[in-house]
Amino acid sequence: MRSLRHLIGPTLSAFALATGLFALGTVEPASAATATAGTSAATASGRSIAALALANLGKHACSTNSLGGSSFETSCTGNGGEPEYWCADFARWVWANSGVADTSALTAAAGSFYTYGLQFGTLTSTPAVGDAAVFDYYGGGVADHVAIVTQVNGNGTIETTSGDWGGEPGSEAHFASTSTVQLNSPSYSGTIGSYSGVMGMRLSAFVAPVGVKVSPVEARVRLGAGHTLSPGQSITSPNGLYALALTTSGQLVETAAGRTIWSPMATGSPGDELVMQSDGDLVLDSASQAVLWSTGTGGHTTGSYWLNLYDSGELAVNTSTGSLWTRQAGGAAVLAPGAVLAPGQALVSANGLYVTYMQSDGNLVEYTGGRVLWDSATAGNPGARAIMRANGRLVVVSPSGHVIWSSMKTGGAGTARAALLASGELVVRAKGTLIWSSGVSNY
Repeated sequence: MRSLRHLIGPTLSAFALATGLFALGTVEPASAATATAGTSAATASGRSIAALALANLGKHACSTNSLGGSSFETSCTGNGGEPEYWCADFARWVWANSGVADTSALTAAAGSFYTYGLQFGTLTSTPAVGDAAVFDYYGGGVADHVAIVTQVNGNGTIETTSGDWGGEPGSEAHFASTSTVQLNSPSYSGTIGSYSGVMGMRLSAFVAPVGVKVSPVEARVRLGAGHTLSPGQSITSPNGLYALALTTSGQLVETAAGRTIWSPMATGSPGDELVMQSDGDLVLDSASQAVLWSTGTGGHTTGSYWLNLYDSGELAVNTSTGSLWTRQAGGAAVLAPGAVLAPGQALVSANGLYVTYMQSDGNLVEYTGGRVLWDSATAGNPGARAIMRANGRLVVVSPSGHVIWSSMKTGGAGTARAALLASGELVVRAKGTLIWSSGVSNY
């Protein structure tokens, strides 16, 4: 589902596509038709999920669905009695009517499928038929789109089926009433982090339905000695929140909920291969084998070495006796003195439910589940960035360096940090002392 819906500024159209926290729908009572489709998790399968999704190709938000019921969850009425953005409605309806036992954690927000995966431990980077595919996940339960995986090919490509696809630009009701269930083809890459021209979005995660097939969480959470990452490949933390990727453009980046939080690359030369060498050095090489970056931990002649990416986002080059190199993921949820949050970067709470995003329009905004909790009210200043100053103030500055928003209070010189807590509260603290708070938490 794609639209031009805005919340605060032009950048927010991406957030609002499928991420508003709409009212939950009630799963339709099982009629004779729904009972045949499956009424218990024991009878559900990936293939039955795919078959039900494909049986509704061409249906609209208010169509009679293939089981004889009206619409898909609240697709027809969730927007104040009018059609709402309904890709998540469709995916949830398909799962619920294919025998997935409990879909109560899912809403009309596409990002609810990602948080479902976090809650039940079914996030995976390996696609399977029947999984939900989440696109452009920003953190905090915010995503652009969700679709059902209906085909997985031997070469790693996939096909998906989407509700709320191909609508006409306009209001939410107009887009949703003109969109349909469509097969997303031809096949496209099933690699997490890859951009699909078919979808016009980046693939963030696959989510397996509980009780059908619990796809293993990404097994590649480490890079062993002699192993490499090539462009387009990545390793992922076990909880699915963090990834270290060598992008197709050759940039080495660590991301949190799809947003870059670290990159060691100061050169414009693209990387061709990230190698965990047998001597303990982690090296990024160019196509000509020139070293672009390394951890500087080589020279060892004995022992075994590997790179780990932990649930905290910490990267570590390890050996059996300890760590040779670490990179703490403080930037994922914390801004240290002097640290900058550039346009497109975000702070993500440790539980993945909240995100504070520095938008390209200059607004610093906190979200959860598609809702805006707080913002700096600085939209209209494209290129602005957030800075944690050494005097204890969190500020948003324009490209010319003028302060356009400030937390005002100072304190904890040199020790104050901005942090996005698991409660959702954005704070500035110094050695445990609260200096400033956004005033919102536990939403």
